[in-house]
Amino acid sequence: MKEAEFDKDVKKAITAEKRKEQKDFLRSLEDSLSESNQSSKGFNWRIAASVAVLIGLVGSFFLFNQRPSSDALYDAYFVPYSNVVAPVVRDQVSLSKKASAFAAYEKGDYEQAIKELGLLTAQDSLETSTRDFYLANAHLQLNQFEEAKKLLQQVVDQNKEWKDESIWYLALISLKMNNLDTSISYLKELQENSNVFKSKVDSLLITLE
Repeated sequence: MKEAEFDKDVKKAITAEKRKEQKDFLRSLEDSLSESNQSSKGFNWRIAASVAVLIGLVGSFFLFNQRPSSDALYDAYFVPYSNVVAPVVRDQVSLSKKASAFAAYEKGDYEQAIKELGLLTAQDSLETSTRDFYLANAHLQLNQFEEAKKLLQQVVDQNKEWKDESIWYLALISLKMNNLDTSISYLKELQENSNVFKSKVDSLLITLE
């Protein structure tokens, strides 16, 4: 009888600790969103919506001890990486090959972006790892996961720029494919070695483990 009561107390303690962790992570996500809003002139509603869904999903896990589906988690956490390579300049008439490719990416014309990005070389002042990373993001937007996975793995193997970001997206692909052990492995690698997407990495790990 005493042993049963002890087990019950332990379970209560674990649940309380998990809920405390949950509140901490939700607070960090809300703070991150608030800081993003204050530091940028234009509010990014796509990111805001993603964070709102994320808070709801992670919250439901701790409140009801029920893990959201892999698809739901993927949809909540996946946001295509912003174009920081060749930002579109308003009223610019003549575009270089690189600028044109990233303009298509930024407009959400991902099929065209894939065509144009695939033609870019080092002569266009673009590193191979950068091209492959954005190509992978465009493929992800079209639900072409195998193509994206190959490109992201190439970036990781090159061990150059975008490596950590690529590991994050590989974790999401594994999650989407319901390969939870692989996804957790990628996330733990980021947690130990990088600050990329830190809040998301930490909260997703808590949900999956």
